[in-house]
Amino acid sequence: MLSVVICTYNRATLLDKVLDSLCKQTLPAHDFEVLIINDGSVDDTQVVAAFYAAKLPLRYAYQRNAGLASAKNHGLFACRGDVVLFLDDDDIATETLLEEHVKTHAEFPAEHFAVLGYTALSPDISGDPLMHFVTEIGCFLFSYPSLRHGDALDYTYFWGGRSSCKRSLLLEFGVFNPVFRFGAEDIELGYRLSRLGLQVIYNKNAVSYTIRKIDFDAFCHRLERQGASSYVCSQIHAAPEIQQWAGTADSEQSWATIGGHFEAIIKSARCLDSMANLKLATGLGLDEETRNLLYRGYWAAFKACKIKGIQGKKESLNKPMEALVGQEKTVDAI
Repeated sequence: MLSVVICTYNRATLLDKVLDSLCKQTLPAHDFEVLIINDGSVDDTQVVAAFYAAKLPLRYAYQRNAGLASAKNHGLFACRGDVVLFLDDDDIATETLLEEHVKTHAEFPAEHFAVLGYTALSPDISGDPLMHFVTEIGCFLFSYPSLRHGDALDYTYFWGGRSSCKRSLLLEFGVFNPVFRFGAEDIELGYRLSRLGLQVIYNKNAVSYTIRKIDFDAFCHRLERQGASSYVCSQIHAAPEIQQWAGTADSEQSWATIGGHFEAIIKSARCLDSMANLKLATGLGLDEETRNLLYRGYWAAFKACKIKGIQGKKESLNKPMEALVGQEKTVDAI
């Protein structure tokens, strides 16, 4: 009935915890399967998958590193379920996660209905100021605060790692575009499917917990990559709604304003982040003034990183062909 596709790259330790959580599902094991798509990992991913193959209805496949969209397509074509759930390799499932996805699809059996579950922060990282900000305040990672259980949402909520859909819809009308190695692959596909009536039903009871803490510099890098992917998406689809979602319309003007101050913006936010974590580590806590200042720093830095990613990708794609002569061919990891 349900295929759980987990695409992974060098996260064997986290994958172990994810698979352990799938061993405890209320959905009977004969009603689901797990597919591990190893996207070129060089760690113990295969060992972890082999260990859980005796505990779960699990299959494993390896591919040379090709990025997230390619790995998702691999899993889509290899799986057998009527419904496919793409689960991130750093999100653990609550015991009823799979059952809740299946239940909602039973309530909305038409092919064009997908299901969005709720991903929270695990207790181990929920107190981290950056993780709290990107999920609950700035919503750079997830954007749940405005959602209500049962909402029928558009394609911009077809979020990878916590969404499920009918496999037949993807096989017949569209798969992930492999140009996207990281970011935007889910929304770009969702946009194409929206023209076929795609609706995403939010089930707040389909709960998973993200267990990977992302530090400040890693999140800045993440947003630069997302900015680059958003720009590519805006070049594939000229629709105004995609341009608005991608945030590319005024990116050039924005970068002209902040580009010369980018390093200072990042340094300031990094210092605020370090100060906040130091205060928490010493048991002092964060007063309202410190927290507000920290959030302002995060806002400025993360928006600047996305704009930088957009502009960097725009410049690289618009580089005159003669400038490429004699340069080594490279694959740009979006």
